[in-house]
Amino acid sequence: MSQENIGQKTFRAGEVLPVYCRVKLQAGAGDTVMLAQAGEEFIGITATAAVNIGDMVNVTMRSAARTYKMTASGVIAVGALFYGAASGKIQATASGLAQGTVLEAAANDGEIIECVLNNGAAVNISGAATNVEPEAGNGSIPMIFSKTGIVDATATPTIVTAPYKFRVINWWIVSRDAATTPNVKLVNVATDMTAVIAKPLTADTIVPGGTIVNAQKDVLVTTALKVNASVAGAFDVYVMAVKV
Repeated sequence: MSQENIGQKTFRAGEVLPVYCRVKLQAGAGDTVMLAQAGEEFIGITATAAVNIGDMVNVTMRSAARTYKMTASGVIAVGALFYGAASGKIQATASGLAQGTVLEAAANDGEIIECVLNNGAAVNISGAATNVEPEAGNGSIPMIFSKTGIVDATATPTIVTAPYKFRVINWWIVSRDAATTPNVKLVNVATDMTAVIAKPLTADTIVPGGTIVNAQKDVLVTTALKVNASVAGAFDVYVMAVKV
């Protein structure tokens, strides 16, 4: 009879495994795990204090319904996307697809930090990046991109360089001054993505963004989602998107 596991599952260690590190299934084995390396996807995170090869290890299976302790390989800022690093750790430097977002900063190699996983992709459980495809349609997990502290967006600054293809489904601006009312819009690389919306004159007021142009709603991987304002003015911008 088949079984299912909610939360943790026990595997055999295919090598020495530290705690709070990403693991993948050993090729050709369904009961043995090894450390996921740089750019590789993973099935879960070790939850048992360091074990030796052949020992049993508890693995917390990846899920969208919780946060995780993970091991950083170096400096990572709060709110940064993280990628798979060597030896099951995580890093800020792009390698493969982004795997989640850091909720705590790390200053040194080996620091344990809280993270949320990005589960919007189908995972090749043996770690091969070639089988990782973005999830499409219903069930995609919304994400928020933001650029705060803007004082002059007339030069069309970048909000985010897409770590994967995503679709903008909503956006907002928050006024941060009471002196100017520029017209604000989103830009897909160099083409207007949305109609303009006037920034409110009242500080700390939030308003929905302008209509999203259907032909420009998708931002391709490695390209820039930008924001533009007709004149200088202080505001924050928040963009909701899903993987496509």
